[in-house]
Amino acid sequence: MIYPEIRVPIPDMGGYTRRRGSVVYSYVYIGDRQTTTDGGTTHPKSKCIGRIELDQDNKPELMPNSFYYQLMGLSQPEVAVAEGVGRKPWKPKQTKAETREKYEETAVGYGLAIMLLAAELELTSVLKESFGEELGKKILTIAAFLCERSHSSFDGLAKFVGSNLIGTNLDVTLDRRDAGQVLVELTPEKRGKFYDSWISKHPCGLEVFYDVTSFSTYSGQIMRAHYGYNRDHDDLPQINQGLFCDRETGLPLFMCAYDGSVNDKTNFNYALKRAREHGLGIGHAKRKICIVTDGGFSARNVDWSHFLGYDIIIGVSCDYLKDVREAYVNWSSQLTEADRAHTWSFGESCYISNAIPFKLGNVDGELMMYRDLFLEYDKRRQLTRIKNEKKKELDETETAPKTQFEKWAKRFEPYFKVVKSAGRKGFTYEEDLEGFASLCNLCGKVTLFVSRKYHKLTEQQCLEVYRSKESVEDCFDTSKNGLSDKRLHIQGDRQVEGKLFAMFVALILRRAFHSRIKDYIKKNGLSDEAAIRELENITFYKGADGWRLKDALSKTQREILQQLNLKLRNDAEVNLAMFKQRVRKGRKSKLTDPALFSSLTDVLIGTI
Repeated sequence: MIYPEIRVPIPDMGGYTRRRGSVVYSYVYIGDRQTTTDGGTTHPKSKCIGRIELDQDNKPELMPNSFYYQLMGLSQPEVAVAEGVGRKPWKPKQTKAETREKYEETAVGYGLAIMLLAAELELTSVLKESFGEELGKKILTIAAFLCERSHSSFDGLAKFVGSNLIGTNLDVTLDRRDAGQVLVELTPEKRGKFYDSWISKHPCGLEVFYDVTSFSTYSGQIMRAHYGYNRDHDDLPQINQGLFCDRETGLPLFMCAYDGSVNDKTNFNYALKRAREHGLGIGHAKRKICIVTDGGFSARNVDWSHFLGYDIIIGVSCDYLKDVREAYVNWSSQLTEADRAHTWSFGESCYISNAIPFKLGNVDGELMMYRDLFLEYDKRRQLTRIKNEKKKELDETETAPKTQFEKWAKRFEPYFKVVKSAGRKGFTYEEDLEGFASLCNLCGKVTLFVSRKYHKLTEQQCLEVYRSKESVEDCFDTSKNGLSDKRLHIQGDRQVEGKLFAMFVALILRRAFHSRIKDYIKKNGLSDEAAIRELENITFYKGADGWRLKDALSKTQREILQQLNLKLRNDAEVNLAMFKQRVRKGRKSKLTDPALFSSLTDVLIGTI
């Protein structure tokens, strides 16, 4: 990375220069000199620190790169553009609207639908208040581009604007380089103002989901990208992202990015504090807001949530919490056939349940214990198969290993007890009935801790709330597979923060779009991307006297517009094919012309 707008004196350090074509680069030696085999000394390696340029007086000076600042121990300057070594300094050029490539056809359906959707959500006004009108339009344009399909980079952004947004309010000059500059301008202060306004205009319901995902990167220029628990099993540095999502609307409310090496429970308290400072859950005086999350968090997180005034429903693990395991095993081991007869169904499963008073950390609540009977049956079959395989292995073993016998014997626990003996095999074994029974007692388990003090929920209601946290998991799936390819193809910390924010805005649009057409696409076997493709096929062409619809709408296009509560302007006054009648010789003719529109801004009308 090089900074083309900055010049510094050439440092007086050991090194050399190298010419490549007409460009001269400055290199410095790194590390102590080492002795060679012939008794001489040499430097182990060198590193480029920038490019030599001439000032107005023809005196050499250095155009520094990022390694120069690392070597000098200086913080890197905040510049809008940083380009690779060897490139000419880039100067932004504003393309004039009248000289831009002219598009005689435009697929206006998707662009106008996004505009109306953003207006309905008040997203347009929030972006304008937080970033200004011009920058807000560019953010919304980038979000519309990301929302369209999975994009690994901003290549094709200019073509997208030209083919989808011509004639609309989002018809701005924006290409790949412009997008990079926009991302740098999304400062933490402006993003914080956005969250304040967004949460105030969309107060959450009674339950808010929280979960964490990670984005891998190949870049070595992102300071917050480190190795950690990778959910995609990639051996790459990553950045973690925490997301708060409203259960009632399914909309994302707040997003925070943090170091990839920090685990979920360590950062939870900081994320919740930041979300509250932006207004999450403030204003609900009658009932507390409940944070719903999975089992990757600790008792300290529960204490902190209670301290900030939130209730919590959290999945708790029998593997890590001894008290939870003992309570569940004690209950499940005493289940009778009469207890199993009192079942209730949820989704595609059948459950029996019980609730007992429980204290997690310093918070009093209830431990909700569930037994999924269908899952229990599958797990018991799996355990039985594993037990039979281990028994077969023991029977076929001729002699026990002479070294590390205890380690080898431990492989068969808790199915069998293997001990040394003086026989031919060197060991004997017997079934561990108690250990196997303890495994069976945990089959089909679901355990939740609920700190609901002011409004008691039934066991079935608590499980329903917890299971519905799949909506935040759907958000992550959309972010990683629908808006990107699970990678952050971008350089620099500020650009990463900006792109994650743009993806957050795109996620708002995609989730709102999905919530309005989910019943239709499920019924017809479509996807969000397929529905967007149908909207993009609504094409207009530029005639001599205005814009005209190129082709009649298909049945699928009309139904998707209907699901979005949209229609073409004048649709009520003319026939379903959006045609108007041509008058000839004082009478109505059967010939028709496509409907004429002077502007594309108000072609689609309605309330999404």
